[in-house]
Amino acid sequence: MEQTMGKRIAAGRKSLGLTQDQIVEKLGVTAQAVSKWENDQSCPDIAMIPRLAELFGISTDELLGVQRQEVHPAQLVDPDEEQEPEGIHFQGGNWEMQWDGDRKNGLGLAAWVLLTGALLLVGNILGWNAGLWDILWPTGLMIFGICGLWPRFSVFRLGCGLLGGYFLLCNLELIPFRMGKNQILPVLLLLFGLSLLMDALKKPKGRKYHVVHDGKAAARGESFFQQEEEAFRCATSFGENTREIGLPRLTAGEATVSFGELRVDLTRCEEIADGTVIRGKCSFGQLVLIVPRTCKVDPHVSTTLGALETQGNPDPDASVTIRLEGGVSFGQIEVRYV
Repeated sequence: MEQTMGKRIAAGRKSLGLTQDQIVEKLGVTAQAVSKWENDQSCPDIAMIPRLAELFGISTDELLGVQRQEVHPAQLVDPDEEQEPEGIHFQGGNWEMQWDGDRKNGLGLAAWVLLTGALLLVGNILGWNAGLWDILWPTGLMIFGICGLWPRFSVFRLGCGLLGGYFLLCNLELIPFRMGKNQILPVLLLLFGLSLLMDALKKPKGRKYHVVHDGKAAARGESFFQQEEEAFRCATSFGENTREIGLPRLTAGEATVSFGELRVDLTRCEEIADGTVIRGKCSFGQLVLIVPRTCKVDPHVSTTLGALETQGNPDPDASVTIRLEGGVSFGQIEVRYV
């Protein structure tokens, strides 16, 4: 999905650890302008683009989302240049070999080749009774397992790495061989099954909700955030997120969290209507609702082995009431006045 300018501005601000108020001070604009920029309700004027790019340490093209393609001029071939018998032309310049895989695959291949070569060299010096194949396949299995442990842990990959190291030591006769060939396949199946079980426990089997805009899915997966007109919707599963609501006027909202932590900050709203309804659902996690002291929260939340807590107090003359509805089970919903 293409990233909007508002998202690029918000990402640049957050990468510097700045708040919207700090952006206001540095650029000399209004808080309402910054909020509208980040929510794609308006765009900075042309004179502000270079200042924003300089502040975020990026180019104006990156801020505007412009991708430039480098055009290489045509190169003339001298007919007198040396040719191979099959008609392949060689021109002046530097030749280079490129590995088409990503960086992790390239590092894994390099580690495999270096480790195999080093072990063969040491084996020849020390007189190990191990040939190329005895070293090649266990080192390949070991590197395959190790490279698969990042960025997401896998029991199967860990097992492959350990088995590769085990068989390498056995083939080098550094430890006695105790595992029979008939035991290898069951062990791999057990590791693969454990990996599948961990993945099933970490991820929900299906999406509990989705947002549709103009007939297309606007947000999917385990975390999303959407603001439109006078309402917002956000959710987090198996993670931690902070959502700053910057609407000109807020009348409704919905926040859902399961197995994670979600903080919803309403202090950026220019106006919160009296009687605004916020629906919050929390399961095995924590939902924090951050509200200004000019508002008071009227909770109507059901708790099942969960808790509803409040930090701070609203102002005595708070005239705006926010109705908090929903439920919490095996978790906590916290109302925090700032």
